[in-house]
Amino acid sequence: MKKDELIANGVAVLFFGFMLLYSFRMQGVRRFGDMGSEFWPIMILSGALTLSIALLIGNFRKYRKEVKDGAASEFLSDEAALVLKQGRRKYWLSVICLLGYIIVMPWIGFILSTFIFVYAFILSLEERRKLVLAISPALVTALTVVVFGRFLNLPLPRGGEFLAALSRFIY
Repeated sequence: MKKDELIANGVAVLFFGFMLLYSFRMQGVRRFGDMGSEFWPIMILSGALTLSIALLIGNFRKYRKEVKDGAASEFLSDEAALVLKQGRRKYWLSVICLLGYIIVMPWIGFILSTFIFVYAFILSLEERRKLVLAISPALVTALTVVVFGRFLNLPLPRGGEFLAALSRFIY
């Protein structure tokens, strides 16, 4: 456990705390019987803040124990360095997938971009099981469209001409 992990956990707690406070200022648009558009951000940010605080406390306890036992070492073994390098590679591939998803969504629409994103993201995490690669993108895309497009009635990006007509047909 290193100090930079504790700092990253602290930054996450501050970020989610700030966003939660900001989300209480949202003016929700709601119809009778609806939860309103401000409900989900508050719910998700509350959960993220709670989990971040729990992770920070757990990591702080682990760090204190390592310092007390003298096990806190700044040197990595060859295996640990290799695992760290692979983790960084997965991280950056995931970030690239997310940025690509955000950039192409307005042009190709939510359905196609989500399907491609989930597939690319799974590959970036080095998943190679064919069943997971075949089912996950379709399942995640379908569930997201049903929950957000149909159940919550949130407008999802439709894409350009032909793709917009196709997405209007679906949701």
